[in-house]
Amino acid sequence: MKYFFLFVFCLLSFVLLLTCQKLTEPLYNTAKRQLEVLDVSCTEVWLSLKTGKDFYNQTLKLYRDDSLIIEKTLTTTDSILLIENLQPATQYAFKAKVYDGSKLSAKSATVTATTMDTTSHEFEWQTFEFGGQGGSSSFYDVAIIDENDIWAVGEIYTADDKYNAAHWNGEKWELRKVPYIDEKGYAWITPIYSVFAFSKKDIWFEGGIHWNGSKFISIKKNISFPSHVNKIWGSSSSDLYIVGNNGLIAHYDGQQWQRIESGTTAHFKDIYGKNNFIVCSATNYDYGGKKQVFQILENRAIKSLNWSFNDRKPYSIWFKNKYSIYACGDGIFRKISNQNWQIFNDDNTFFMRHIRGNDHNDIFVVDDFGQIFHFNGLTWKFVFNKDFPNASFDALSVKDNLIIAIGYLGRKAYLVLLRR
Repeated sequence: MKYFFLFVFCLLSFVLLLTCQKLTEPLYNTAKRQLEVLDVSCTEVWLSLKTGKDFYNQTLKLYRDDSLIIEKTLTTTDSILLIENLQPATQYAFKAKVYDGSKLSAKSATVTATTMDTTSHEFEWQTFEFGGQGGSSSFYDVAIIDENDIWAVGEIYTADDKYNAAHWNGEKWELRKVPYIDEKGYAWITPIYSVFAFSKKDIWFEGGIHWNGSKFISIKKNISFPSHVNKIWGSSSSDLYIVGNNGLIAHYDGQQWQRIESGTTAHFKDIYGKNNFIVCSATNYDYGGKKQVFQILENRAIKSLNWSFNDRKPYSIWFKNKYSIYACGDGIFRKISNQNWQIFNDDNTFFMRHIRGNDHNDIFVVDDFGQIFHFNGLTWKFVFNKDFPNASFDALSVKDNLIIAIGYLGRKAYLVLLRR
């Protein structure tokens, strides 16, 4: 009998132990495996920590290679953690622990992240000039499909004709006429201010002109849009956005256009998106005018991203993801997660017109003095700085190691092709 009671006691103790573990393990494991690497740059790592509401007001301690680097009170179930001042091309290990007072409530698995290496500042370039004989010529936008298929658009006046585009076939540029066909079948050749390409057989030009790989198709807008289309962006030809002056934004769903109310009269100069995160920049030319940056939400509503400067214009927008947004205009700027906009580079005295990139370590900016800047993840450098006092760039396109900058030189349409 004594052994029987001893057996029952041990069995009950074991069951009780299992029960306690079942009660405590889910709470303890809530943060386990929930520390994830969102993104890296050359000097930064973005981490996501997901926890339950049970951890509200408890203390998070984040460790890098066993050194405590962040200590904060948890006020959300999804924290974005930015670790700065790291070294390029270096692996780091991170672990999160959550404490209720001095008691450990939860901990994450260790995650590793390797920062990006810097990219090369070394490029070779070719320059090209078009028109100017029959009138002042200029390019306004450019799209790279691949190294053998590039479109630059604008207005080009030769001695005996006019064009609104130039096409690169991998060996040479050819001046082209991109027509808008009206309802009566008449072909209009007018200046084109914007172009956006999804593929060789899916390219959009200002005015609702669509290239399907074999012909230009004119798609009439069913809305009033009394402005040039300054920029085009979309995820597909059935999810296309255009922006223009006086606060104009419109969306095309593959069937019809719909105006989006922006609530501003500032001129939208750029739009860019990735992974359903879409941002556009708006400014007026005078320094007293409105300067704004907006996010376009899924329901086509507009959300302000709270531009931080009264005396600096946000002219162009680019980003790899929503955690780090870059802008240029009166300087180069960056917004990290929910922080305010900050000056990212302020060395250039000229106005910066357009910003695009491949990644955090490969960003390009052009200015209104015919210069091209490159950020390699650590430093900025002029990669094209020809002494042309009459040159100005309006836009650029970047694809891997190929960069095209376009604008004008004197009375001629002008572009620079850079290769790394």
